[in-house]
Amino acid sequence: MGVRDELLQAFHVLAEDLEANRTGALGPRQAQRLIASGYRNLAASVVIGVALLAILLFVAHKPLKPVQWILSGALFLAALLVGINYFRRVRAAVAEGRVECLTGAVETRSGGRSGWYLHVAGQSFQLPVRPWHVKSGSAYRVYFAPRPRAIVAMEPDGWE
Repeated sequence: MGVRDELLQAFHVLAEDLEANRTGALGPRQAQRLIASGYRNLAASVVIGVALLAILLFVAHKPLKPVQWILSGALFLAALLVGINYFRRVRAAVAEGRVECLTGAVETRSGGRSGWYLHVAGQSFQLPVRPWHVKSGSAYRVYFAPRPRAIVAMEPDGWE
């Protein structure tokens, strides 16, 4: 199995998705994965909002004052708005069906608890696969959905 095939497998991308990416379009399987990621992020934002609410309610002295109710509502709303914003960007990207391509040597860097990042052509993206799937310093074609700035596929550029 070559490097290209390993990357396709790591990204859960089929060859026809990669062909669509080369023409600047989002593949059908990639669109499904983006929508699923939008739903997961929306659900996570609700869970985070509920957790923030629970922490505030358990830590605060009872009975709760109006400012505490307002603060807990604002925290929940803020977490929910982050999830809604990402979900809307993902839906718009899928509806648009467009991907962009950056080509060049890539570098992977750990962002600590926020995960791994891929740097290519002066831009940075969260790396959606394990860092050992990408050979730092080598040239790749990186396909990404511009609205959510999500990498949907990668392939070696001129080597393999």
